[in-house]
Amino acid sequence: MVQEQLDRCLPPEVDRALALATYDAGQSEDQGGPTLAGVIEDLTTLPFLAERRVVLIRDADPFITAHREALERYAAKPAATGVLILACRSFPKTTKLYKVIAPEGLIVECKGLRGRSLIEFAVDAARAQQKRLDADAAEQLVELVGEDTGVLAAEIEKLATFVADRSAITSADVAELVGQTREQKIFAVMDAAGAGDVQQALRLWQQTLATDPDASYRAVGGVAWALRQWITAKETGGGRSWRPAPARLSARSIRRALAAVADLDSQAKSGLRSIETGVEMILVRLAKAAH
Repeated sequence: MVQEQLDRCLPPEVDRALALATYDAGQSEDQGGPTLAGVIEDLTTLPFLAERRVVLIRDADPFITAHREALERYAAKPAATGVLILACRSFPKTTKLYKVIAPEGLIVECKGLRGRSLIEFAVDAARAQQKRLDADAAEQLVELVGEDTGVLAAEIEKLATFVADRSAITSADVAELVGQTREQKIFAVMDAAGAGDVQQALRLWQQTLATDPDASYRAVGGVAWALRQWITAKETGGGRSWRPAPARLSARSIRRALAAVADLDSQAKSGLRSIETGVEMILVRLAKAAH
């Protein structure tokens, strides 16, 4: 959806290197994140060889929170040749900023894809790269990367380059290029829990959180993927799974843990529960069941 708005504002003949400034508000100012002064300067600078200048701020929620009043003043009297695109997760209609922007600006609500639709998106994105991606590999990719379609599309483009002349992107390709390090971390955590070593499982989980800032966001998918691998191994004797199931855990215990992951995912998205502590509880229960 962001790409569609960029295409509307900056047609193909425009040199975006001259007309587009992009910031990531998830980064600090020292890391190149947006400053209010810098954004306003970009918006008010006259465009060169274009009708307008565009400023795109991704993950804009913290920027909006920090500069809400200044943004309200700007939105009430915006630059004639400047376009500000705020890509954010939440933009409540009850806020003054929303009410200032709504009469003249464009507010686009983007509902994220979920479940089967997200997997189909990944398959279609691979097809656009002239590659075949089966549903299992697509599901694996979604669980490793998350539900951001932009990130998914970027990872699929990298995978298409990675497989070169081969016509298909396999689960092995996904594991090697996208998720090898992440999988190794989360499976080490899960293996410790499956062996009944709760202290090691929690220690490895804390290390994962400390070394990967995005670990908590990917954890639910990674834990669910590991549990499903274990269930497959239990049901098929390991023939259709590339991860062995812990001998001490019953299939029933693993299924209970998988149900708990689904509950955690739902509660975390509603803001009712912390992913970090929710995963800890699942690990503790798995380790207890393994004894």
